[in-house]
Amino acid sequence: MEASQGKGEASNRGRGKNKRYWTYEEDATLIRYLHELSCDPKWKSENGFKNGYMNKLEEMIKSVFLNCGLKATPHIESRIKHWSEKYSAMAEMLSISGFGWDAEKKMLQVEKAVFDEWVKTHKKAKGLFGVPFTHFDTLAEIYAKDKATGDASESFVGAIEDMDQQIENHPLNSRVNPMMM
Repeated sequence: MEASQGKGEASNRGRGKNKRYWTYEEDATLIRYLHELSCDPKWKSENGFKNGYMNKLEEMIKSVFLNCGLKATPHIESRIKHWSEKYSAMAEMLSISGFGWDAEKKMLQVEKAVFDEWVKTHKKAKGLFGVPFTHFDTLAEIYAKDKATGDASESFVGAIEDMDQQIENHPLNSRVNPMMM
């Protein structure tokens, strides 16, 4: 690859000629609009995004970046897959003991040796050590419910609210009927 090639330009690398390097601003715009669509029941249901959402994203992005050349397929589709995979990898790591999150730096907190061992069997986590993941919180709002397992999945905030409600309804000093459990 030539050193003069700038961000946002296509190259001849990869499987096809559609390899594209996204700028930070393009990524931020994509994720902002993806979040916007995820909050709209017209575009997202409990089972994920509805048909045509990538074409809508293409329109929205082109309104900000005129002549950017981004297409729903392959560019936006590929980038959404990238961010979804990175979010899933980060969320999985954060659910494991030994992995932590620095909310101020927006970075994974773990010993390098532990991370290196993890990446050997979790290839999608590659590249997440020692670099900020500035879009994690927004991606969590978009994907957390979709990626959760089980019938009654809920957000972290929802779980805390439910626990608070249960504490209010069942104070510690009240007697609990064992038949009600």
